[in-house]
Amino acid sequence: MTAATPESASVAKPAFRDRSTALIIVGSIEILLGFGCALLIPLSLLAVSVTGSLGASGAETRSLAPVAALYGVAAAAFTWIGVGTIRARRWAREVMLSLSWIWLVTGACSLAVSGWMMPALLSDLGGEAGYPTGFVPLVLVTILVVLGFLYVVLPGAFILFYRSRHVAETCRKRDPKPQWTDGLPERLLTLTILWVMLSVSVLVMPAYGWVVPFFGFIVGGASGFGIWAAFFGCCLLRAWGSSRRAPWAWKGAVGLTILAAVSSLVTFARVDLVDFVPAMGLSAEQELMFSGVLAIDRWLVVVFWVAVWGSFLAYLLTVRGCFLPADTHE
Repeated sequence: MTAATPESASVAKPAFRDRSTALIIVGSIEILLGFGCALLIPLSLLAVSVTGSLGASGAETRSLAPVAALYGVAAAAFTWIGVGTIRARRWAREVMLSLSWIWLVTGACSLAVSGWMMPALLSDLGGEAGYPTGFVPLVLVTILVVLGFLYVVLPGAFILFYRSRHVAETCRKRDPKPQWTDGLPERLLTLTILWVMLSVSVLVMPAYGWVVPFFGFIVGGASGFGIWAAFFGCCLLRAWGSSRRAPWAWKGAVGLTILAAVSSLVTFARVDLVDFVPAMGLSAEQELMFSGVLAIDRWLVVVFWVAVWGSFLAYLLTVRGCFLPADTHE
């Protein structure tokens, strides 16, 4: 009888640890997140009914339907991905990984902006309400901790989990059939999901009178609706083309990004944020909440949009090689 060599022992050893139980737990958490988003819909309706009974303006009521639509989309997405995760579907892992990266990046930026602006905002609100001196810092810390968990810790935990080799191998073993995400690089899948999210974001615009910065002017109403409808269609078209790795989708994405950047920069270089208020139809309470935002110098807003559109354009340049040559498409 020959003794087992170290090499043969390593070959017999399992290549990965099965993560089926962990997938069930994480998938259940995602379904709970979907349930939480769905629960926000009736809670929003209750809040609007209460503020209406207290004599608030109709601006809050007008914003209910778009916000409820966004909550509904988020609830459906989390539930769909959660069920796929429980069933160890490869597409669920890949979609949630891309979605978590978008969540983390945008969440970290939102947390930074909140940390910069909320002290002044809460101080103004605290002064209006006559709260004790130590109350505002306590509220600020509490809000930032909650936002830090939701915007950074939670998506970061999802990224660490789904990037695990053991999770990937578990999904590959339990779901060997071809998937719609096969052949789509991770960065390109992230771009596809980002285009879908941008199109979904249009759902909130009815709450603000379809206002849009458009090449130096503030456009709203029917004209604003037309611009946002075109943007919605362009984003969905870019998402579809990106999922097929079509080169025209990349070229269109670069063109759309440049147009949007020029439009934003030209508009905010000549228009102050406070000029958006009449077109958006904000209530007095909402104007007070956004008073700190509206007081920002226009050139800081220009710098902000340079950073946003510049970063997105840089990302598009990094994924250019993921698109297939034109002669490979029928």
